[in-house]
Parts: sequence; structure tokens; C-alpha cells
Amino acid sequence: MKVSFLGVGEAFDETQTNVCILVEAAGRRMLVECGANTPAEVWKISVRPDFLDGVFISHFHADHVFGLPSLLMRMWEDGRTRPFYLFGPVGSQRHLERLMEMAYLGMVKRIPFTLRFRELQRSHRWDDWNLRVVNTRHSVQNLGLRLEAGSPQKVFCYSGDGMFTPTAAKLYTGANLLVHEAYLEDGQTKTHCSLVQLERLHDLARPKQMALVHLRRDLRKQKKDILKKYRQRKWTIPESGDVVTC
Repeated sequence: MKVSFLGVGEAFDETQTNVCILVEAAGRRMLVECGANTPAEVWKISVRPDFLDGVFISHFHADHVFGLPSLLMRMWEDGRTRPFYLFGPVGSQRHLERLMEMAYLGMVKRIPFTLRFRELQRSHRWDDWNLRVVNTRHSVQNLGLRLEAGSPQKVFCYSGDGMFTPTAAKLYTGANLLVHEAYLEDGQTKTHCSLVQLERLHDLARPKQMALVHLRRDLRKQKKDILKKYRQRKWTIPESGDVVTC
């Protein structure tokens, strides 16, 4: 399993692309999130219209989904023919089709390849991939993801935005790589997760590797100090372009 960080930033970071991750395993490629400024990062890797098999959207905030119309339109212009899968929370088809129509009027009816929406509630089998989701605590519905693929099986987990729940901690248990948002340094919040809270999650889920993304823009400037403070945890704070092989 290969995991490429195309973007690692929060919504309003002037120096970072919104969180966007490319997961490759067992012959498939899936984009995780597609924020407003992320399509160009995909195109830097490949401009082939059939390069991606699908996308997972954790929730419907702009920094996680507003790049999708542009991504799909370029696939159209460049001649994609095979179906494209869109995984997300219940209501995804309605939300995403409305977004597409706002971006490019008439796009939904005219796009020449099939869009296969999969609104996730618990688990979904996608050929050799198994996707499992739970709700976490955010200002809107947000899905935490567990993706199992490959032989031997590898596990990639991703938090989307929001504070983890006991159910989410269980979902992430034993992951080869857990990518989790870390918006704040400390304190309690109902809609995001802090570094202090992530210590508890790390103890509960015990992932083999843990990467922190979506750090608040001022907190990210303290990257060296954070890694030093939590060096026993062996956390990473990836940069855009970093690649992890599980």
C-alpha cells in the first residue's frame, strides 16, 4: 500500500494545500478528499483521465470537496470513459451533484462517464478493498475511514475532521497508518482534535504509524517543537509530496 500526501493543510493556510491523500493498493487508486486547491496536485502526478478509480469525501466543507468539479471536468475534457466512484456520507449524491451544477451548469446530465455514488453508513466492499466508516464529532457529519486492502492485508485509517469517539478509536485500532487531524495544541473542542487528545487516541488505537495533518496554520509553524515534545510517540507531520509505504 502506497500513501502519498498531496496536501496537508487546513482550510485557510496560505502556505499549504488542503488535505488530500492518494492511496494506492491492490490495483486501485483512490483520492481521499478533494479540496478547493487540490486538483492541480493530482495533475502534477498524472494527467491521464483514467488515473483515479474514485474519491472518498469525509464531509462537505469546502477544503474537502470544492475541487471535485474541476477534477471531474478535466477527466471529461481528456476523454475518460470508465466509471468513477464517489464515496461519502449519506446525502453525498445530492450534495455533490448540486456542487457540480453550481460550478458548471448542466454538468451532471452531460458528463460522458458514469458517476457511481456510494453513500457509506458502515462498510462497503469495493473489489479487493474493504471500506468501513464511523461518525466522528464535527460541526457537520464527518466520516472516519478504515481501508483494508492487499495481500498481506494493510490498513489505512483517516479521521477527516473532528474529535474521535470511542467507536472511531476502535475502528482505527492496529492501523498500519493512521492519518489524523490535529488542529489545536491542547484544550477541549467539540469540532476538532488537539495534540493532547491525540495522545489518548494513540494509547487506545495503537497504530503502527501516525501522521498528523490539518494543523492550524500558526501551530504548524511550531512543527519542530511539536515533534521534539512528542518524540516518544514517533508521530510524523508530513509535508506535501511525502510518501509512505505500508
